Amino acid sequence: MLKPLFSVITTLLLIVMTPWVAAQNEDTGAAAITYDQVVTETIASDAIFDWWFLDALADDVLVVDMRGANGLAPLIGLLDPGGTLIARSEDGQVNGLTTMEFTLPEDGQYVIVATRVGNENGTSTGDYELRVRNAVGNYVRENPYQQVTFRCTDMQATNAATLEFADDFGTAEVYRINVYGMDGFVPVIRVYLDGVDVTDCSSNSQAMGGDSYSLPGGETVVVEGDLLTTSAQLTITGANRAGNVSLTIGSRDGAPGRYMALIEGFAIDTPDDVDTISVGQGPLAAGAPLLVYMVAGKTERLDPSMELLTDNADEGETADNVCDDAGRRGCEDVPSLVGLRLTVGADVDIMGDRFDAGALLPPGNPQLRQFELSSFDGNTSGTYSLVLMGELPALD
Repeated sequence: MLKPLFSVITTLLLIVMTPWVAAQNEDTGAAAITYDQVVTETIASDAIFDWWFLDALADDVLVVDMRGANGLAPLIGLLDPGGTLIARSEDGQVNGLTTMEFTLPEDGQYVIVATRVGNENGTSTGDYELRVRNAVGNYVRENPYQQVTFRCTDMQATNAATLEFADDFGTAEVYRINVYGMDGFVPVIRVYLDGVDVTDCSSNSQAMGGDSYSLPGGETVVVEGDLLTTSAQLTITGANRAGNVSLTIGSRDGAPGRYMALIEGFAIDTPDDVDTISVGQGPLAAGAPLLVYMVAGKTERLDPSMELLTDNADEGETADNVCDDAGRRGCEDVPSLVGLRLTVGADVDIMGDRFDAGALLPPGNPQLRQFELSSFDGNTSGTYSLVLMGELPALD
């Protein structure tokens, strides 16, 4: 457990504490926490609360994720600077994830209370991992990695597409990015992980031999021989600590052509879960459209849905820009993925169907677009992958 800290503050808070946390005792852990920090601690039968002190500003959109382990059913509370309970999460399942989101009303020091379902009347104990972030400004900043070209070891690559997302907290263990070049495109993958301040890049296809794919209406292509030189893979391990991920797909020496990218490792953990991504063409790839798909795992119940957020939309785009089924129901301009199949290694088989969601980014603007990814009507959950299909046009 956390060592008792801030004893004076703790004493003062006990005086004004609401009944929800009135059972605090001297074993309560207390420590400071900052945005984008991940902490791990334990809830025991004789110490059922931890207090995390956060200095924050009015209008910050506080998002707290807490995942239980080893038998804990997690629960989150939020105390304002005066010690009043102003928000709490839904009850988490044993070893499950619960999330609390709240817009802060004033500047000050808030207390995030990590506990168990039932508080003092609960029975679960175990470990937890907790992350705090501020949703204000996520994904709408200018991306410092949205460059025309970039270097990867001794290679120069031209940016074809950029994708940004936050790690799937407590769920993802590995993200795997596979890019298959066509018509001369030679993939180079670069990733920046701000949670650990690491940049990595790869054009390695050593593990991709034997992969296969078929585009809708096309024949099956097996990645072998010369096709290995136009494929690339990059794997991110420890993905639940990656923080915000900035992924750039490029073509070596600006070689033009088409590409398909598969990014695995995502999940809609609960039916009401929502993931956010930003995606856009590179500056020299903006002359061609970019297709972005949310593809449910082959054995999952998930019915994917994508919504373009209007903060980053061009003029004339409507506020209700939701695509549930690519090729149908208001998404007729997005080609259906029926007929898509990717076989990756020995254990991953991606199959497109009529329920997969998609979006078409038209040519002309390399601006990053922000999307919310969820389940249709908040009714299903499960794992999913992202599939990008784009082109780096030849220079005139």
